[in-house]
Amino acid sequence: MSNTHPILSAIAPLAKPDRIVDFSRYFQNYEGGYGAGDVFIGVMVPDRRAVAKANAANWSPEVISTGLSHQIHEVRHTALFALLRRYGAERGNRQFWHDLLCDSFEGINNWDLVDTCAHVCLGRHAFDTKNDSTLTAFLGSSNVWKRRAAVVSQLWFLKKGEYEQLIAYAPIAAENAPDILQKGIGWLLKILWQMDPALAEAHLSVHFKSGLYSRLIVRIALEKASKEFRKDFMMLYAP
Repeated sequence: MSNTHPILSAIAPLAKPDRIVDFSRYFQNYEGGYGAGDVFIGVMVPDRRAVAKANAANWSPEVISTGLSHQIHEVRHTALFALLRRYGAERGNRQFWHDLLCDSFEGINNWDLVDTCAHVCLGRHAFDTKNDSTLTAFLGSSNVWKRRAAVVSQLWFLKKGEYEQLIAYAPIAAENAPDILQKGIGWLLKILWQMDPALAEAHLSVHFKSGLYSRLIVRIALEKASKEFRKDFMMLYAP
């Protein structure tokens, strides 16, 4: 395996090969898993963040772009952390870094990568520019990671007190959603429930009763409710 990429060269000394098996299992890097075919070298997330923090300002857009498409998962993640640092620091270049992320999204192909960037870049950019065209395109994509990104991007909107877009996006994303996407939907609806329980419960009741929302989505969304409440809710609104 070549060590010529600057990001790989920076993180390789921090690799813990004994963690590769755990990473591969956790991110379903096996035949039939959603991460099948990915490659890990065992670099921990705090080390990826630290390397990005130390080097982001000096890595060129080409280095970051090629890092986002690298075969090694930790290289892609480190490149993503670097891009987000540049996005946050370079106010006048935010459109550039946003577009670079979108153009490189093929490499954002597991939930940890999606959840790292979806709200702090895609969601923030849509909110700040009042332009959700990227999010709606992602929501309508056949790519499960783009659809999850569209949903998770709503975390930025929720933090700003805007709930309507999540309420609109979640049912669209739930259509024929695999488990990894259902978990993302449930997670965002759980955050909504913590902010506005009545709104979240009304939304969940409609779409659970119709059969659109799975038990998985509802269980996650009501995770912070009492066990008795969840049980009663499931019984009352089960399709």
